[in-house]
Parts: sequence; C-alpha cells; structure tokens
Amino acid sequence: MRFHNINIRNILSEALNYGGIIVDVRTSEEFAKSHIPMAINLPLEEIQAGNISLPKGKVILVYCANGGGSTLAAKILTEKGYKVINTVGGISGYRGALTKTRH
Repeated sequence: MRFHNINIRNILSEALNYGGIIVDVRTSEEFAKSHIPMAINLPLEEIQAGNISLPKGKVILVYCANGGGSTLAAKILTEKGYKVINTVGGISGYRGALTKTRH
C-alpha cells in the first residue's frame, strides 16, 4: 500500500472530495499557534509511538511545517493500513486562512 502526494494548497478541496480528515502532525504548541481549518492535531511523535486513534475507513491528509514530518507520518500510517494523502510544502507553503486555538 502506498500514499500519494498533493500540493498543500489543495488540502481543503481534497479533504472535501474524499470526505477526509486533515491531520496536523506538528507539536501541539505549533498547532495552537496556527493551523489549517478543520485540522486535528496528532503529533508525529504520537504516531511514531503508535498512539493513533483515527478511523481506518477515512482518507487521512497529513501536513507538517515544511513537508518532512508529514512524509514520515504518511509512511507510518500507510504501513498501519490507513489511506493517506501526504501534502507537499507543509504549512509554510499554504496560502489560505489559518485558525488559532484559543486558550
């Protein structure tokens, strides 16, 4: 099983097309500062530790800061049987509005 890559700029439209879940694999601190709308936070270290509670029937779209972390997350999730789309460019290449988490 393999994952495929899309440009980060297409993440929202692809999530809507697939009925997918957008997963930010950055740290919870980075996620709180700003993230793509509709995203949930599942840090890469949690994925690496096997602490994954995502539905296997959904397409998972992963992103990170610059692209490297999401590629690693995509590989791990794919190996665990998830349908994954990796976004190239990371949030630094995203041009849409961002959401902040209120504390």
